[in-house]
Amino acid sequence: MTRPNYNLIKFIKRCIRQMKKEYGNTITVYKLGTATTNYDTGVKTHTRESAVVRRAVVLPARLLREVTQTISLISANKQIVQGGSYDTGKRHFIIERSDVPSTFELAMDDWIVYDGNRYDITAIDEFEYKTAWIVVAKKIEGVVPEQDLYGKGNSYMLDMTQSVTATIV
Repeated sequence: MTRPNYNLIKFIKRCIRQMKKEYGNTITVYKLGTATTNYDTGVKTHTRESAVVRRAVVLPARLLREVTQTISLISANKQIVQGGSYDTGKRHFIIERSDVPSTFELAMDDWIVYDGNRYDITAIDEFEYKTAWIVVAKKIEGVVPEQDLYGKGNSYMLDMTQSVTATIV
């Protein structure tokens, strides 16, 4: 087994840290647990696990043109018949592994919520020596994502005490 290149690991972490300064934003990564469907009512229930990443690298969205060709193009073989095209917004996220729990592993079923929009993961690449993930995600239009909201505790709340005094006559 070869030894890891520690200089390369430090270089990668330094580059990611610099990109976090430039393009850092808060995202929430959701991991799908179990999903069940009640066939009588049609209600879907699922469990999920979430991790808030305070500073993930969020690169600007690119508009990509996707082409859908139907059977009419294949069977007709005419010059005028064409498929439909539409624009999709894809965004790249770089998530450092030290920002999520150590047991957290990304999968294609997971999704990201950023700026109130849901992004479904289309591709996951991994940096060398398991330092970070590069995630390509596609924005899902018209969906209001269910979000886990996290509250911040206040240091003044630690000093609060409750006491009751009563006089019985």
